Amino acid sequence: FIILSSTICQRFYQIMILFLLSEKEISNMCTTSILIKKECWGMKYIFFDIDGTLVSVKEGKEYIPESTLKTIQALQDKGHVTAIASGRSLLTVKPVAERLGIHYIVSDGGHGLMIRDQLIHVEPLDKQLVTRLCDELLEKKVPFAFMIDHSGKLHANSTMLCGQTQIGFETFPIEINEAFDHRQNDAYKVFLGLHRGEEDKIKTIDAHKIMRYVDECIAFEPDNKYKGVKELVEMENGNIEDIIFFGDGQNDIAMFKEVPFSIAMGNAIDELKSLAYYVTKSVDEDGIEYACKHFNLID
Repeated sequence: FIILSSTICQRFYQIMILFLLSEKEISNMCTTSILIKKECWGMKYIFFDIDGTLVSVKEGKEYIPESTLKTIQALQDKGHVTAIASGRSLLTVKPVAERLGIHYIVSDGGHGLMIRDQLIHVEPLDKQLVTRLCDELLEKKVPFAFMIDHSGKLHANSTMLCGQTQIGFETFPIEINEAFDHRQNDAYKVFLGLHRGEEDKIKTIDAHKIMRYVDECIAFEPDNKYKGVKELVEMENGNIEDIIFFGDGQNDIAMFKEVPFSIAMGNAIDELKSLAYYVTKSVDEDGIEYACKHFNLID
């Protein structure tokens, strides 16, 4: 009778604690316990953003911390699947993946998918939306250029955008062809010559919500990494509950709202940190290694 009473009291206490916790706190507690208990481990699908997460910049050059290289290998040795989920084009994601020994890629903001080094697909932007957008840009004399393939070139029909356009760490030469017709081509990205503060010039899309990498230009690009992440895990017959995502920027916000366990880098924007289940150290302070050791994902 004494043992039964003790058990009932303990269960009552546990229920009261859960009642006092918020839904997110309960989810956080449960997810964390799954990660730190060795007997509950199993394979995880661990996705990483590139810029500001896997890759940092010193003196204008991007680099991957040595600790990150070692951590990726250690995660793979433990049986976890490591993958990149980036807004970058597949062309510029592949060299980073090769440097890290990663064989799974979600590129182009969720529209590109590569599994075990085999290209599954890269889907273009919605053609009707792109046509309406470019019609408006022409009317308002806003320069733009298309990425119509994965050759590393942009295409435009005027010299309003000329030379090369740099979007974050992606730099593409622009090929000018007066016969270029945006209505006849698929677009994987559209680069708009909108300077900071000019976002209200266009109405077809909300330019304020588009990722801006430089002051002179924004990139209208797919922004649904979770779509590609979910597809990858399902194609591998995995469980969505086993996804972990590392990120740092604005284009990771939607992912943080979807994935079961999110880790923000120490250098992440404040909004992302507020959504994260855990905030690790910055990319320059070996943040990926620190978090993986903290949750016993590696030794």
